Amino acid sequence: MPTKDNIPSNTHPSSGGNAAGSDGRRPVLEQMLADHYLKILAQAPVLIWRANTKAECDWFNNTWLSFTGRTMEQEYGSGWAEGVHQEDLKRCVDIWLGAFEKRESFEMEYRLRRHDGEFRWILDIGRPIDAVDGCFAGYIGYCFDITDRKKAEMDLVLARESAEAANRAKSDFLANMSHEIRTPMNSIMGMSQLLAFTDLTAEQKEYVDGILSSSEGLLAIINDILDLSKVEAGKIDLELHGFSIRRSIYEVIKAQMSSVMEKGLFLRPEIAEDVPETLVGDQLRLKQVLLNIVGNAIKFTREGGITISVSVQEYREQVAVLGISVTDTGIGITNEAIERIFSPFGQEDSSTTRKYGGTGLGLSISSKLVELMGGRIWAESRKDAGSSFHMVIPFRRSDERQDPRTPARSDIRRLWEGEKLHILLADDQETNRNIMSRLLERFGHELDTAVNGEDVLRKWREKRFDVILMDVEMPTMDGNEAMRRIREMEQTSGGRTAIIALTAHALKNQQEQFLNLGYDGYVPKPVEIASLLQELKRCLQLSPVHHEAPPGAAAPQAAGSVDITKLADILTSVIPLLKQRNMGVLDKVNDLASAVPEFPLLSQLNQQIRQFDCTGALQTVQRLCEELDIQIDQRL
Repeated sequence: MPTKDNIPSNTHPSSGGNAAGSDGRRPVLEQMLADHYLKILAQAPVLIWRANTKAECDWFNNTWLSFTGRTMEQEYGSGWAEGVHQEDLKRCVDIWLGAFEKRESFEMEYRLRRHDGEFRWILDIGRPIDAVDGCFAGYIGYCFDITDRKKAEMDLVLARESAEAANRAKSDFLANMSHEIRTPMNSIMGMSQLLAFTDLTAEQKEYVDGILSSSEGLLAIINDILDLSKVEAGKIDLELHGFSIRRSIYEVIKAQMSSVMEKGLFLRPEIAEDVPETLVGDQLRLKQVLLNIVGNAIKFTREGGITISVSVQEYREQVAVLGISVTDTGIGITNEAIERIFSPFGQEDSSTTRKYGGTGLGLSISSKLVELMGGRIWAESRKDAGSSFHMVIPFRRSDERQDPRTPARSDIRRLWEGEKLHILLADDQETNRNIMSRLLERFGHELDTAVNGEDVLRKWREKRFDVILMDVEMPTMDGNEAMRRIREMEQTSGGRTAIIALTAHALKNQQEQFLNLGYDGYVPKPVEIASLLQELKRCLQLSPVHHEAPPGAAAPQAAGSVDITKLADILTSVIPLLKQRNMGVLDKVNDLASAVPEFPLLSQLNQQIRQFDCTGALQTVQRLCEELDIQIDQRL
């Protein structure tokens, strides 16, 4: 091995440097044993070397010599180091001399030239050895060819780097897709919210509510799909709020009714009487699961229909464990495919995709969401005999009742009362500017608009604004640069204008990043007017808004103008349907609306029936009968 001055020595070690010590004499028996064991080691299938007390190699086995293609004399002393790769030589010298100085074991990896000229990776394990008398006698080393292992490690590094590059590309793709998807969604939701300000019939109002409800559900799904880190790490957060499972199922049925009617199917709920009225859980996630499963059932059912059943499996203190089943009369699933359908992109076979469409992600997502809610999901089916998807999910019970007077999604005029704001809206898309301006002007706010960052700076210098709604991505000068310059100028002039970021990029930690940049708030696109108004209120520290009737609303109609006979007939037909929780009660909504649309209790009953809150509706019927002195030959 190279000495401290790193000068190779090819001379045979003298007798003074052998493994017996400094006196140069070896006991005969010890020498005989050493020779015996050297003969054994000479044929070992691994590369073996021996070094004396002066850190000079004085013996190599046949395997070593065959590997290097050199003679014993060429390898003696430090001659073998001539085969070590130059990039590894200094490191080997340092490890070798350090170990000899401390007389401790060592391991090192280096490249050694083989007889054919190829460098191979070697794992060299050196151990100090003692003579018979216990004195330090040098070292013996065992070497293993680890080239295949090193290659596998390098391949793994390359694969990881490739995966990281692909992951970055995927993140960039999703970020761009976020922007592209959210841009048309912004127009859909904005136009729907504008439509809600117009005079609508009861039927039109229901359609607008449906559009806004479906848009919110779609937006929530987009948020999770586009949030790459959540999808890959399984970090989808549940939002636990009180909700009515009956209302949720009604909304699912309403969303799917057009597809059901188009195919001539039935879609009905069967909800047990003892299912609690109010539960605590993530209503949106539950509806997402039901929409996936019911949507699949409709897609694969040609005749008959689908039933959604809900029952209480057990009570655990304040927890109700519900059994939810979706049963159809469709084409069914083979036993071989029943487990595969819950895997990502899993469908019964490739022809399923061609014939019925879909990516095969729905059931996989549903399975993960059910597990996240603490439940489990499984399927039972026979080919050509229908399918049943069963879920068992625990929900916390709640004594709170859902307020039946909660404003519908189309009642957005009630979201802001009080101080009117002077707002600068910056967005390079004309459609977005028009929609946002019209929406905010409906609440009495004064709007100025800008098409890029330079336009923002110019108008900010000319006028005082309560808040700037800043699109992040704009040509010429983007929102971030405009915001940064405003903050710099504010340090000199004093004061601070609230700036809220508007962006179609809405990946994980985006809000925190914008706040760190200097924004006061953040609203993702498509902009939900309720979220924007709430963020305005938070950033400007305004007093809470009140859900009051909008100015100019018509006064409630007097009870004396109610057609008691007509109303009694309608209520008589409604009561049994409410008791049976029969979806047919929804057909009575228009009859009630035409009876006395402005009478408060009647409007409340209308909404409760639309939300399929049967218990609350029955209580309202009782109050109606008492207040209007209506006699009905049915027990409430």
